[in-house]
Amino acid sequence: MILAALMVLSVVAMSTAFVGGAAAAENASFENEDGDSQAIYYEGQTLVITGLNDGSEYTIRSASGFDTDGVAEDDEYQDVFTASGSEYELDTSGYESGYYYITGPNDGGTSDEDRSFELQPMEFRTLEFDESTVDDDEAVDLDIDTNRGTYNLNVSADGLEDEDLQSIFNEEENEGSFETSSYEDDDEVIELVDVTDSETHRADFDGIDTGEYNFTFESTDTSAEANANIEVTEAGDASLSFDGETIETRTNTAEIPVELENTDTGYLRIGTMDDAGYEAYLEVVDDDSNEDSTGEVIVEMDTIGAIGDGEGSTSVVGGEDAFTAAGDDDNVNIVTVDEGSASGELGTGDYPISLSTEIPDGGFSDSITETEREVFDDAEEDTSYLTLENRQSLDQDALTLYTAPSGDDLDDIVDGLDDDETVSDVIDNENLTDTSSIATSDVTSAGDGMLIGLEADSLHTYFEDGDLADGEDSFNLTIEGEDSGPNADPPVWTTGDATDTKEHDISEYVEIVGSNQSEGVVLFNVDYTTYNDENDPDIDIDETYDASFNVDYEWKYASEEADDNEEDEQATDSFDLEEVEFDLDDSNEELPASATATVTGDTNLAPHTEVSDRLRSPGNFTQSENTYVTEDGTFEIGHDLSEYSADINYDLDVESDSGTSASASLEGTTIAGEELQSVDYDVSTSPSEPVVGDDVTGTVEASNPNADAEVSEDVTFTFDGEELVNDTVTIEGDSSTTIVDGATLLENASAGDYEWELTADGEVVEDGTLTVEDPDKGDGSDGDDGSDGDDGSDGDDGSDGDDGSDGDDGSDGDDGSDGDDGGDGTPGFGVGVALVALLGAAMLALRRQN
Repeated sequence: MILAALMVLSVVAMSTAFVGGAAAAENASFENEDGDSQAIYYEGQTLVITGLNDGSEYTIRSASGFDTDGVAEDDEYQDVFTASGSEYELDTSGYESGYYYITGPNDGGTSDEDRSFELQPMEFRTLEFDESTVDDDEAVDLDIDTNRGTYNLNVSADGLEDEDLQSIFNEEENEGSFETSSYEDDDEVIELVDVTDSETHRADFDGIDTGEYNFTFESTDTSAEANANIEVTEAGDASLSFDGETIETRTNTAEIPVELENTDTGYLRIGTMDDAGYEAYLEVVDDDSNEDSTGEVIVEMDTIGAIGDGEGSTSVVGGEDAFTAAGDDDNVNIVTVDEGSASGELGTGDYPISLSTEIPDGGFSDSITETEREVFDDAEEDTSYLTLENRQSLDQDALTLYTAPSGDDLDDIVDGLDDDETVSDVIDNENLTDTSSIATSDVTSAGDGMLIGLEADSLHTYFEDGDLADGEDSFNLTIEGEDSGPNADPPVWTTGDATDTKEHDISEYVEIVGSNQSEGVVLFNVDYTTYNDENDPDIDIDETYDASFNVDYEWKYASEEADDNEEDEQATDSFDLEEVEFDLDDSNEELPASATATVTGDTNLAPHTEVSDRLRSPGNFTQSENTYVTEDGTFEIGHDLSEYSADINYDLDVESDSGTSASASLEGTTIAGEELQSVDYDVSTSPSEPVVGDDVTGTVEASNPNADAEVSEDVTFTFDGEELVNDTVTIEGDSSTTIVDGATLLENASAGDYEWELTADGEVVEDGTLTVEDPDKGDGSDGDDGSDGDDGSDGDDGSDGDDGSDGDDGSDGDDGSDGDDGGDGTPGFGVGVALVALLGAAMLALRRQN
């Protein structure tokens, strides 16, 4: 028995030792069926485990994770397999997401984590067509988003065979779609190869039968699948049309609106060789995001860049930018321009324009043939005219000089012109001021900004890129000095051709801030300080200058008036370049010791220039505030000196933040000031006397009675224990503000009392109680006074019995006491007390009878 027991124990021990020895599979590694290693594998994939011993048994165990030594945590038995050769194909279908590792022979000291893989389910987070319906001649986007990088999908749909599916999804037939593959033994499904979420996918339903289709997308190597539905409808007849004629000035951009119905593509012809000596064909593409069947593309034609260069095909002077679409998502593409088209300039007059749904299959020849034109004409949808007119001469007063704060403020104006903001908006809202003087303290580094506005109904195609004329010398912006020495012409600074020794090129220092053709305005920034720093001679201080915009009368785009009179077009304005002046008023020598102390002064710096000060009294106060120069050149800076007394000496320094050296200073003494009046607060509710069920709102208003002093206080408002406001409230002098504007205090109010409190700077300024009454329960009415009880009658004398004593006379009954007034609630004593009183009276009567 002992021997047998020892043998059993020995076998157990041997088994245990064998299991322990099989706790590692050192050379095991994992790949997918394509031989690629993945950071994460997906449920349903077949994993190829390599590095195994032929015929050896291996165990698969699951784990919640691994500790820092790579030892599995919370591991459990999952499966067992026997290697065939050095590999084993593991089907992960049915496996849950998590970590798995294998154990087996060849223990080499590797950790559990070194022999592990992570498994997750593949998930389709999104798989849908961008639209629920599509015409049978259109394409739509297919949005796919999964938790994988690249993968393959099988796709099928009832009612569609592989040829239909290839037509919809194959990238060779549908740009932006998929690489696809067909199955020889299945004509109802195709494979989408190497699908990537980050790419934009298209599905083209051109030629697909109308009907509703439910597409099934299945992962080829996992169990994941998803569905997407779409209805294919019959497309309406395509039509194209113009919205009237287009009339534009040469040197501007002509806008030709094209309306498209039941199609997102059409063709536009501008001009004909017979009628206009110019013929261009354009493809017009709508962004196809319209909610209905009608869309619009506005074709923008640069009347300068659209001229042919004599080489035919798609070649024009302006290149692909000669024709563009106004909408960001629309497109306009040049199909061809007849090689005989005008190459010098587009003349004034009417250009026939027409729309068609067809062009020749093989395109057009460089010299367009009548046969090619017939294809376009046979599918023509609409016709109209583009009329180009000659420029009007510039008005002499069309030039306006503006000043602006320098430094960062000017940079914001120059660099921050929004696409949505017009040039007029910039002039009106961006701190520009119509002026006749520019102030500077150092013409090489700091001074007011100099901006020049030009009102012009033409030339805007030259102003679009930010460079003035871009080498065009037929017009220029010029600054000319009015004064010069004896027998000498004044100096000239110009963006044009500076050929004379007195002319100096400033084209690199003139920037187009913005141009708006519809407004007829262009705005230039003249960086004179940088020019002066890098060139000679300076545009100098204390001089008067004429600014002008000039158009050469001999230029091909000059106005008819200029051409006839042989005089240049010219718009002018003049300005003075002044030394900065910066002054403090004498009143600053005596500032009141109050909250309304105000530093005042004036300057010739540009309005809206920031000004800051430093008010300092050693041992008492140091304050610094800032403000902006007003339109009339003055400034005011407020200080609160209410905590200080009169007769305190101080130093005051004021300077501009424009980068100039402008500053001023003085010494002063405080004088007695008026005390500030308290802010008036008002708390109200609506309704003012609420009842049960009301929705109650509250309003808190504050008024500052001090005419010249702004007041700030920390305000809190608490209602029924809830803090509704805790904020710093600032009120300008002699004005009011609403702190709480109809905030909901109670909804469906219950009866009761609600406490509220308003504090300012920690002090209670208003408080009270809001009472909500219940109209169905008034105050208890007073009980009626009790009536006096009747006096009791005398009892009859007892009859004489044998030696019987006479009976006592009956005593008078007590008067009934008055009833107490009923209090609120139950009147009088209440039912219980009344019953006790009645019982007592009855017992007393019985006692008397006995």
